[in-house]
Amino acid sequence: MDGEVKESKSGFVTTISFNRPEKRNALNADALFAVGDLVRNIEQKKFARVIVLRGEGDKAFCAGVDLSGGSSNFKKTIEGLDYCLTGLIECSCPTISMIFGSAIGAGLDMAVISDFRIAEEQAKFGAPLVRLGRTYYYTAIGRLTRLIGLSAAKEILLTGKLINSQRAFQMGLINTMVGHDELESITEEFSRDLAEGASPLAVRVTKQTMRKLFEEPPIDPVVEEELKRLADSANQSRDAKEGVQAMIEKRKPSFTGE
Repeated sequence: MDGEVKESKSGFVTTISFNRPEKRNALNADALFAVGDLVRNIEQKKFARVIVLRGEGDKAFCAGVDLSGGSSNFKKTIEGLDYCLTGLIECSCPTISMIFGSAIGAGLDMAVISDFRIAEEQAKFGAPLVRLGRTYYYTAIGRLTRLIGLSAAKEILLTGKLINSQRAFQMGLINTMVGHDELESITEEFSRDLAEGASPLAVRVTKQTMRKLFEEPPIDPVVEEELKRLADSANQSRDAKEGVQAMIEKRKPSFTGE
């Protein structure tokens, strides 16, 4: 598959590449739906034992979603993001994010969902939605917090600032930090060993068991509705509209708290 998302196979390892380097691999709706389709196809046919996610080139893993289409395209883009993330969450084979450059917003969420994160020393990570007048839904906040703990998650989510690989490694956000020139070879070696060194059935069953035990905590329906209401109060606010418009127009937003 060519275009904005590429698929390549090597043995039992399939690599999905975000092919929008001119946009720092920020993904639009079509690219997000394409990633979701690829992951579901792999899950259905089980021809791969490991999936590697990467950004094309060595400047960015994924800089989030591409909102250059304007507010009229926003709903479709968010639907594509949900479709993509759900596919990755439900995928039973191991996933690895190989991170050159920046993993921001949706790019960070895809990395968090992955089972393993291998990053170069110069990589940057962040979730800047509060700087756009918006917030993440409780599912994404919960994923990040379960991975790195409450204090570290607050550092990322409440400030909206980027952190470097060294800080990400200290937090437990990434598993391995390597030199720029070593990233591809180390990821290839790790993914090949994971694909060939263990029973794919046992690995899938173990991953699914861990997901049921630790990654899907039950939540009271009343609390869930309250969490959704809280997120909507921010994401449908004047500040949210101003933040998106300011990003499109490449200017500093003027927030009022409304």
